[in-house]
Amino acid sequence: MPALAKLVAGIAASGILAYLAHGYERAALLAELGGKAAIVMNAHGIRDGRAVWTSPSGWTFRVARLSGTADSATRERVRAVLSAEPGIHDVIWTERE
Repeated sequence: MPALAKLVAGIAASGILAYLAHGYERAALLAELGGKAAIVMNAHGIRDGRAVWTSPSGWTFRVARLSGTADSATRERVRAVLSAEPGIHDVIWTERE
């Protein structure tokens, strides 16, 4: 087998393994981050809260896009608590009060 064919086969195999690992780990990551968001939102009285961990284009990020009924002070407190959690990069509220 020529060297180029081995290289292409290796790249393809690595890509497939990375894709499968991402799919497997993504579910666990989203469950963990979503659980943290739910606990914090509930503790601050937000009963209709929702956390989305994907971008509008469908990519998974460690940025929580939150929605739910809360005043601006409560939203800022929730944002501060969640932003301090390991694994969460930022928090964005996606709808107005």
